[in-house]
Amino acid sequence: MTQKNIVKGLNRRQQEVLEMIVRSYVETAEPVGSRYVSRKLNLSSATIRNVMADLEDMGYIMQLHTSAGRSPTDSGYRYYIESLMHTKNVNTDMERSVKNQYNNSVRSVEDVLDRTSYMISNITNYVGLTLFSQYEKLYLDGTSHIVEQPEFHDLRKLYALLKCLEQKNELLDILRDDFNTEGVTIHIGKENFSNSLCDCSIVTKGYKVKGKTSGRLGVIGPKRMVYEKVIPMVEFLADTVTKIFDDMEI
Repeated sequence: MTQKNIVKGLNRRQQEVLEMIVRSYVETAEPVGSRYVSRKLNLSSATIRNVMADLEDMGYIMQLHTSAGRSPTDSGYRYYIESLMHTKNVNTDMERSVKNQYNNSVRSVEDVLDRTSYMISNITNYVGLTLFSQYEKLYLDGTSHIVEQPEFHDLRKLYALLKCLEQKNELLDILRDDFNTEGVTIHIGKENFSNSLCDCSIVTKGYKVKGKTSGRLGVIGPKRMVYEKVIPMVEFLADTVTKIFDDMEI
């Protein structure tokens, strides 16, 4: 998993409040108020407001309007992923279902990658992507899922993102930079260094063909994606694709 140095650590109470804000915002896409957090953590609203003020000063949450609640910043999501998140293993039924779909439909590298981008999108409800580096061919599936996300009800943001996915150049630059990185990489918001992708997170992992790193696969979704489910799914699919290629005659 890609790392970004956290300048300021958090104490236990600050971590609890940040985790509550991230989890609530991921689920609702609505700013989180102090009263909601105080009820969940059984602490006074005044205490929570003080903690929120500290988290805002440290750059982990933000308040767009004076009367509004807080939402996570890119740094807040990064801290949550690296320090607070509990990943959920891919269950046995899902593993079996995925492997069956490969068994029924793949005869070539292209078949595998096309099927993989479709499955990633179908399972996560985000955009699925696979890159085959030999030809720099990028497969994308599920761009319609972007329209379902509240972040992209702003038509200007939606247009810029869809144009970026259509042209693919900025996305290819990110994947090239990560090409030889081991494990899962996660780019959150402005870490993508693209105005078109600043409201997105990109989660990918490399796969191998006959022992040689040959591409990456993963998802593009809103920053408030369900990381604890997405990350293990991307890991599982990358490892599965690697094994399929090991067993294929290529």
